Amino acid sequence: MERMKTFLIYVLVIVGFFVVSLLLEDGLLRAMYSPIAGEFDGHYSATNAEFSVDNMEAKACNVNGYMSFNLKNTTGNFIDKCYVKVDLYNHQKLLADTEYMQVQGMQPDDTKPFNIKFKANHIEKFNISIVENLPDKTNTIEIFGWEIDTTNVFGLGIDISNVTIFGTKLTDIFSWNNIKSTGRSFGSWFIDFVKGIPLWAYGFGWLIVSGVLVL
Repeated sequence: MERMKTFLIYVLVIVGFFVVSLLLEDGLLRAMYSPIAGEFDGHYSATNAEFSVDNMEAKACNVNGYMSFNLKNTTGNFIDKCYVKVDLYNHQKLLADTEYMQVQGMQPDDTKPFNIKFKANHIEKFNISIVENLPDKTNTIEIFGWEIDTTNVFGLGIDISNVTIFGTKLTDIFSWNNIKSTGRSFGSWFIDFVKGIPLWAYGFGWLIVSGVLVL
């Protein structure tokens, strides 16, 4: 019985230490974040009315940040579906990231809380707006965090939207499933290529590699 009590005490001490560590870690992390300024445009063009927000909090450090706010449907209409768009700007006033959150089934005067975590460097400003639909990214690819419109690469008027690599469009390549598909296509192409090399060519190549034949 005494051993059981001792064991329970140890368990409670470990759990308590773990909880305190999490609280201290969260407090220290939050202390590293600085408030960022921003604007909210609640105009919703679909109903020509306004949303509103309250309890806004937004902070960021050098590499990431978080936001929280309550969105209230003050349009006077039932909103079946729309999206909250958050544009994040860095210290150079350049758009560094854009986040979208879906709003669905909001009755008039309903309030919905939002908590957003983002990864972007040196964010100093945000802009929140309400949009009806997500942007069309059919011809957009993402490379190392950069989104590139293949119909107008870097704004230079270069259209590569119909370019294919081993039978796969660029816009279809940049996902794990399509990377595997492209790899298989390349593998099949390489195997067919190797099969098409005549035996005498292998012998010729072996002679060169072994040093028997010098070109």
